[in-house]
Amino acid sequence: MVTNDNNYVKYKNDLIKSEPKLVNYLRNENNKPYGYIAQFEFEYGYDVQETIQLASLLTFTYDVKKKQVDTLIIDYSKSYSDGKIYVRDHAGDIQASYQVNENENLRSYLTSLTDKAEKLKKSYDSDVTLVDRYCWTCTRYEEYGDTYEGTCAAIVGGACVFADKIPFGRIICAGATVIGCYVPPYKICAEGRWNTRCPVEE
Repeated sequence: MVTNDNNYVKYKNDLIKSEPKLVNYLRNENNKPYGYIAQFEFEYGYDVQETIQLASLLTFTYDVKKKQVDTLIIDYSKSYSDGKIYVRDHAGDIQASYQVNENENLRSYLTSLTDKAEKLKKSYDSDVTLVDRYCWTCTRYEEYGDTYEGTCAAIVGGACVFADKIPFGRIICAGATVIGCYVPPYKICAEGRWNTRCPVEE
């Protein structure tokens, strides 16, 4: 059902792998399964001017009784640049957000990327000789792996107190815990060029 869903088709070309990163049962307050949750790593919100590109999680839930697939995006794309992770619906509207600084594991992970980014930025800056060359565009990224701790992954789809009171509550509730121990794959700019014209944002 997921692979036939319109939102899967919409983002299919942006998936990092065709296999889901995680597939769990959805469970109610009595720990009884009532559906499934599947998460795919995908490229979302990428900006060619960013030195570091973090992948996000395309998340699908299926309720057996309702026979309905819902889509949610856990957006890590701005977590390095503005320190927030956003939970979005399939249209891209923000449902919730989390501050990176509130989670030690993720904060430490992003801090470790800073040295790499700063070294690259200095090499870019040293190449600027003309005032009108104001826009950096990355032309090649190097890809790095990710981690999803077993105890962390097990939480996804579990019940929590306010789960049924807000849209996507079950995922958002678990998200506060999951977001901290899931480390998304990332790409870091290895080569690029300065342009006199910035690319048009889509």
